[in-house]
Amino acid sequence: MKYKVVILTLAFLAALFASLSVTNWEQGQGEKQPYSYQPREGARMAESGIGNIGLQIFTTYFFPFEVLALVLTAALVGAVYVARKEAVSGGS
Repeated sequence: MKYKVVILTLAFLAALFASLSVTNWEQGQGEKQPYSYQPREGARMAESGIGNIGLQIFTTYFFPFEVLALVLTAALVGAVYVARKEAVSGGS
């Protein structure tokens, strides 16, 4: 069972590093971004700014966003592991 987890983890990390290595990180350096949140002529301007936040998260802050997702996932898995360990030892 332990070997399956190690193999799965290594496969996940290999896929993550492979996708990071083929990503074009130079896009948008000095050229116009392909995505924009410009309203159409006559449309109301967004009052909440949600579109601008989404645009920033998935363009400028994409890498920190992914790192935070991995950290939160690791914290969740750790919390489940600790809770399960206490439930098993407390039930005996």
